[in-house]
Amino acid sequence: MRMKKTKLDPNKIIKVPPRMEKMGPEGKILIAMILGFLLGMILISCDEKPRTKQIPQKPEVLSKESENYYQRVVEYNYEGCEYIKVGYGKSVWGSHKGNCKNPIHKK
Repeated sequence: MRMKKTKLDPNKIIKVPPRMEKMGPEGKILIAMILGFLLGMILISCDEKPRTKQIPQKPEVLSKESENYYQRVVEYNYEGCEYIKVGYGKSVWGSHKGNCKNPIHKK
């Protein structure tokens, strides 16, 4: 089934002024300024910044002479071996002592 084409009567057409007008020189300058600003921001953010060299630090040695040693370290014996517990709260950790005096380690 074909639909009939409607005929337009030029006398009955309502003419509406255009909603958008052509851009004047002020608009072009504004767009150029915005694009220049964005390009400048991109170039600045891509500029490689000098990296500071990190100075390697000596690892902190934990010994009986360390500051607050008594607050952070607990030494104890368990079944003839020596163990150490370091830290407090959720950050506590422990290990078998490397200089354990148990004779089974002398072999």
